[in-house]
Amino acid sequence: MQKITKNHYLIIGLAFLIGLVFPTSIVWAAPYTTLILMGIFFLSSLKIDLKNISQQLDERKRTIVIITIFMLLVLPVVVYYLFSFFSPALAIAFLILAAMPVGMTASLLTEISGGKPSLALILTITTSLLAPFTVPLIITTLAGTSVSVGFWSMFKLLAIVIYIPFFTAQFCKKICQKKIDKVSGFFESISTILLGILIMIIIAKQAEVIIGSFSCLYVGLLFLFFIFLHLIGYFLIPWLSKINKLTVSVCVTYLNFTLAIEVADKFFTDPNVISLVVLSVIPWSVMFIPFKRLIARKK
Repeated sequence: MQKITKNHYLIIGLAFLIGLVFPTSIVWAAPYTTLILMGIFFLSSLKIDLKNISQQLDERKRTIVIITIFMLLVLPVVVYYLFSFFSPALAIAFLILAAMPVGMTASLLTEISGGKPSLALILTITTSLLAPFTVPLIITTLAGTSVSVGFWSMFKLLAIVIYIPFFTAQFCKKICQKKIDKVSGFFESISTILLGILIMIIIAKQAEVIIGSFSCLYVGLLFLFFIFLHLIGYFLIPWLSKINKLTVSVCVTYLNFTLAIEVADKFFTDPNVISLVVLSVIPWSVMFIPFKRLIARKK
């Protein structure tokens, strides 16, 4: 079972396909997407050692502050105005993606690619804990006329999805760390399955929209967007070592797309916005393969 679930690409691909082919059999589970996302955050948070993170945060304050400000505030604004020259729907969709915190799998992807997982983990925590404030602020400020709710409604969802699992996980670690260590080997498999279920439900909800508005142009733009993020992440802070540059590149590129899909699904009605955000699953799943091979060649 663990061997199968370690293949994230297979799980995501199957989830995408099942959601498209059998939407009516799955869409009943739509009310549970927030709970599933919370489950993923909870399992990821169980792996976090706050003492170790605090110590490393003191050592890398300048770097962390620069990257966090860039990712949560500067990047979304730049991306929004860049794509606003093409169409409002594109601008809003890419804004949602760019405004997200670092994905919970970033430390794993960083380790696989030869970067520094500890730095990736710090960036994941700092951006995730600030996201309930920055995401609603950025989105409602730049795309306020297109979003169906205000700042506080979006803040509430993000706070529930991020803060409750995070602090619950830290409490559980304090009272039963040994028991958690015994079963921690299964966390990645469970998270992968939950991720697949989440994608399958959201795809099922938007199956007609995705099929009706699928565009090779949209997918191509998403791939270019991911390449752009890889490059800007790598060259963001020139004085970093190659290993740290690689880590930042992964963190800037592989943002929390599950959270982006949840935000788009809950607060936006334009099918073009929703479908584009959902289609980000494709480059997110595929782009890491050539990136990993490119890094391996350079080494």
